[in-house]
Amino acid sequence: MKAKSIEEAKSMAKGKSLETEYKDEAMYIIYCNRTKYFYVATDGLIRLWERLIGYYENGVYTAEKSHS
Repeated sequence: MKAKSIEEAKSMAKGKSLETEYKDEAMYIIYCNRTKYFYVATDGLIRLWERLIGYYENGVYTAEKSHS
């Protein structure tokens, strides 16, 4: 799923994480520098041009810690 803002991406990820189909599965929020969009997916693979923002699991948000 693709979103233009972090708020929209968080809303989509939280909603999906509460669905029975995704119980106990993380819904990752990833920002892509190339497209300038946020993506919500169950695949946590991060490419060089992407940045993990955080993830929702069972409706609970966990922010990614900054390593800078």
